[in-house]
Amino acid sequence: MPGMTVRIAPALQRAIRFAAVRGCVPTAVWQRLHPTGAWTLHAPDGSPFNYESAPDDIMARSIVWTDLRHWEETTQPVLFDLARTARGFLDVGAFAGIYTLLACRANPRLRAIALEPNPATVPKLRRNLELNRLDDRVAVVEKALSDRPGRARLGIPHDTTAASLTERSPLHTVEVEVTTADEVVGDLPIDLVKIDVEGLEPEVLCGMTRTIAAHRPAIVAECLDAAALDRFRETAREFGYRTLRHLGRNGSTPVGDGFVPPPRYANFLVTP
Repeated sequence: MPGMTVRIAPALQRAIRFAAVRGCVPTAVWQRLHPTGAWTLHAPDGSPFNYESAPDDIMARSIVWTDLRHWEETTQPVLFDLARTARGFLDVGAFAGIYTLLACRANPRLRAIALEPNPATVPKLRRNLELNRLDDRVAVVEKALSDRPGRARLGIPHDTTAASLTERSPLHTVEVEVTTADEVVGDLPIDLVKIDVEGLEPEVLCGMTRTIAAHRPAIVAECLDAAALDRFRETAREFGYRTLRHLGRNGSTPVGDGFVPPPRYANFLVTP
């Protein structure tokens, strides 16, 4: 998050982690403290995996200090359970790869494709795959997804987790290659998809018509506001997805018309 970053020694970092996991450090405190180096995290079933926090990985604060207890804590178990039986996982907007790591941890036979167009973020993704020895199970694609191939400007704001083709107030931009999910997936059977593209969810769906028709994957998507949710819901319906659930504070619940995504809980699950 924006604001002052405090650098701290490794021994003190471990003490902060110990206390934060137990709820003894206020959120306002650990959100300003940045962890560095490789850490052991725990999946929803308690199994360990590795994650390296780079100096500019803002998301790592929530992930590391609370051992995933304060980061999309209602989405993780849903995706983890779906990954247990999935043959293939498509991670659209993978950032440093946390959901790819969780999916692979859930299912040792699962194959994954992780898409991340930000060239400054890709090394973090590759490093986390290397730490977990997943290089042979995960294909990294350094491209953005949409409904047609081409090239576009990726806007990168202060919060680099929100980099997107629709960013209106970026700190800087970079030209990236754009492709479609169908082109990337090829013949890999995809049973689970996660989409985090800051408003371009319908375009991503329109670029995966062949994949949807062949495999009918469950799709977890982030929709940041009511307009984005309405666009995503309508497009998903066109592809036969009738069940929409909000992965919110109260667990997985049906979504009615006019629903407004609340802060911190902006993920939704659609199934055929």
